[in-house]
Amino acid sequence: MNIYLVRHGETEENLKKTYYGSLDCDLTNNGRNQALYLRKVLSKLNFDNIFCSEKKRAKTTLEIIGYKENIIEDSRLNERDFGIFEGKTFNEINEAFKDEYTNWMKDWKGYTPPSGESFKTFYNRVKMFIEDIKDKEYDNILIATHGGVIRAIYCYILDGNLDHYWRFASRNGDVTKIKFENNYFYIDSIMPFNNLD
Repeated sequence: MNIYLVRHGETEENLKKTYYGSLDCDLTNNGRNQALYLRKVLSKLNFDNIFCSEKKRAKTTLEIIGYKENIIEDSRLNERDFGIFEGKTFNEINEAFKDEYTNWMKDWKGYTPPSGESFKTFYNRVKMFIEDIKDKEYDNILIATHGGVIRAIYCYILDGNLDHYWRFASRNGDVTKIKFENNYFYIDSIMPFNNLD
């Protein structure tokens, strides 16, 4: 099985460098251009199934790529919900929520922001999705999702070591190809959006 992970195109919140997992925002013009570029590359492939986050930015990216029907939306592919930290930068969180920020820094995996979810909870729902699809008879699947989800999938592939989350980037418009062969996942390639040819 070949799994193609696509991170959605750029958003205004990306430009502001905020935490915005549960916010439902649209793409910038640059984000739309990133999706158009992906369309040229991914149109060469045939997919047995296409999965998507429920968020507008992921769905719009898929639509621009050329997929509007027969898309399976799955909440497990949504970005992490940062609760009261949503829409704020790292420094703004530190200024507005001193105690919460301190607790988060002490335990980044286990701490749950008020009204949000912990990294462990987030990771476990992403893990459930991956373990569900590995039992399917697919040749090629496409998944449009978020940077945090993609990096959580990397952690899963790397023996569930959550510390690997910080060892990878996932930029807007990037494509990762993962293979599942002989009951084994591995990262085949990570293709930045500006160097896919």
